[in-house]
Amino acid sequence: MKKQRIALAVLLFASLACGIVAPTAAPEETNLEDAVAATLTAIALQSQPTPAPPTEAGGVAVSFSGNDFVIPQGLASGAASALIPASLDPQAPFWDIYPAHIEFTLDGYILQDKFFEPLIRIYPAAEFESANEGAAMIIGEMRALLAAQGAPMPSNIPFLPLFNAAQTFHSNEQFIPFQNGTGIRFLTQYGQDISPVNNHSLFYTFQGMTSDGKYYVSAILPVNAPFLSEYPSPEYPVPADGVPFDWENWENAQAYMEAITQKLNNTDPAVFTPPLAALDALIQSLLVSGTP
Repeated sequence: MKKQRIALAVLLFASLACGIVAPTAAPEETNLEDAVAATLTAIALQSQPTPAPPTEAGGVAVSFSGNDFVIPQGLASGAASALIPASLDPQAPFWDIYPAHIEFTLDGYILQDKFFEPLIRIYPAAEFESANEGAAMIIGEMRALLAAQGAPMPSNIPFLPLFNAAQTFHSNEQFIPFQNGTGIRFLTQYGQDISPVNNHSLFYTFQGMTSDGKYYVSAILPVNAPFLSEYPSPEYPVPADGVPFDWENWENAQAYMEAITQKLNNTDPAVFTPPLAALDALIQSLLVSGTP
């Protein structure tokens, strides 16, 4: 049945840029053969950066071009990494204009077949600001948000990459640091209209910057809650302990968004799949050195 949708005109952008290059230890005296071997090893690590052996804590260490993190046990089996080339055509849609950046895709992620893939992106902030006016606005907003920690949350939290859709709500906001920067994590859903919050589309995101301001970090990691329907459709009923969506009266959509946001905020972080603590731990392990 056809229902009148409430159009959302706002296209949200969120970005920040910051980065600290990790200090390197002074080189030890070595012979030519060892030096050549070390160089070849470094090149191999940058071009084939998939998961290292499990850490003592049971996680999986991932490294690519000086960017490192640890995947907590049970969250994913590893990560594929890539240097994404720049897309700078001024005639392209705004969401398709970006600088060269690093992208990690989590393999064997605990949730499959969701709207978003589990991705971590590392953007050079200054280059993104120069290439894309919308991204420049988002990065500026992120800098202001991080500087004003403790202030009321804005109606829309800065977010990258740019989407041809709007941030319909946000919940479970928390500022968390990573090894050489800081940012904010929250739960959200994007859409071109107001529809029920659902497990197919809901995701955890981290948006932050390195401490030196050079790099912007964006993570999109699907997350589920037991009281949400799988899809935003009346054919998929909301569980008994969920918040019902009034498909007959779209004027009640805003009241629904407020109620579901409150319920998400009041939910034990351990109840989500994956637990929010596991996602926070991954983010906190990040060490960002930027693009090659």
